Amino acid sequence: MSTAEEQFQTAVRGVEGVWPATPSMWSYSSLSEAEECPRRWMLSRARYPTIWEREGYPPRPILAGLIGNTTHRALELILGTLQARGCVSVSDPSAVEALRDIGGFSRLLADTVTAELETLQGNPRAADQLASIRERLLREVPAIRERLQATVSRTPLQPPSDDQPITGTQPSRGPLARGSHPEVKLRAEGLRLIGRADLITLDDDGCVITDYKTGAPSEQHADQLRLYALLWSRDNAINPGGLPVRRLVVAYATHDEMFDPPSARDLETLAGTLSKRIAKAEGNLSPPPAPANPAPDVCRNCNVRHLCEDYWVAARAMSAREASSQAAMFVDCEAVIATRNGSRSWLLSVAGEGRALLRTPTETPGFAAGDSVRLLGLTLSANEDSAEVILTMTQFSEVFVLRERAQQPGVLAGLG
Repeated sequence: MSTAEEQFQTAVRGVEGVWPATPSMWSYSSLSEAEECPRRWMLSRARYPTIWEREGYPPRPILAGLIGNTTHRALELILGTLQARGCVSVSDPSAVEALRDIGGFSRLLADTVTAELETLQGNPRAADQLASIRERLLREVPAIRERLQATVSRTPLQPPSDDQPITGTQPSRGPLARGSHPEVKLRAEGLRLIGRADLITLDDDGCVITDYKTGAPSEQHADQLRLYALLWSRDNAINPGGLPVRRLVVAYATHDEMFDPPSARDLETLAGTLSKRIAKAEGNLSPPPAPANPAPDVCRNCNVRHLCEDYWVAARAMSAREASSQAAMFVDCEAVIATRNGSRSWLLSVAGEGRALLRTPTETPGFAAGDSVRLLGLTLSANEDSAEVILTMTQFSEVFVLRERAQQPGVLAGLG
């Protein structure tokens, strides 16, 4: 049973939640997110029983993320299959048969696209977009296949030693056998840190840790691998002999980047730094609500910005007229629906702007005259004759009706 302190209410009608507990173990991504914006971390991971039964706020589907997830699903299956057959590379004679058994690249990608789309079932923010998302994701399959083939062709695999069985799976928290192992879970209990390495190849002299990335190169990728090196050094369950990391590899679609592993002294320094970061992050998260860090780079892709009051307060510092000078940019808007202007157009009251015209894709956009609303992902333009601000909803825009009429008539927040 949740206590009153754990429960919270947002300004959006029908959205109440239960704050998340501080995690017992941290990952690289969760710690980085908590540091960037503690409020976003908490709002994203809270429970919303009035919306759905899953943990966290329903994520807004983003094509780039779906492509990345699909690529990783397929890559995990391919590497696991090759390793289970004892293949040393995709050019190994037995690799052709192994890939045929899982349907080849085309069937594999069709299955992984289906599996990825299944994760969107029951997500209220994806319900009206499933057909469009499926179509867009399927159009990306040829490019995904090309990137997968290029990545796998560069991946050297090492079969298990003669005295180790070929299973294709990692033993449950037991010593890792010599050979290549996809999707290895790492834990450092004393540091309260966990990770999941895409591929670890282990021999008698140590291991190579490889992480596959579908996006553009980033310094954070090397930092994440250094964390994995620390976890490997502290994970007595799968690395009881204390074998070292020999090399760190970030595998992109077009090339690999290799890094020397941290030294023993570097690992100690990193462990101390991470302990301090965790302590600071947890200090920011308790008691709720955690502080917010509203900034363009932080808020632009935030999944819960419509629930964050600090985001809308910060947005009011931007002049609506200044935002409207940038034709066709994307904006969020907090406004009062003044009146219907036509079958698919409405007049809004927006602070600093007076009235703005909103064009909607349907005659029933989810609000009524008199409602205070937060609208996400609108296109923005201006009438050249009257300088009237024109906002247009697309199929990807979102409408959130507020509980009460806004004290002041809204704001435009530019997303760039």
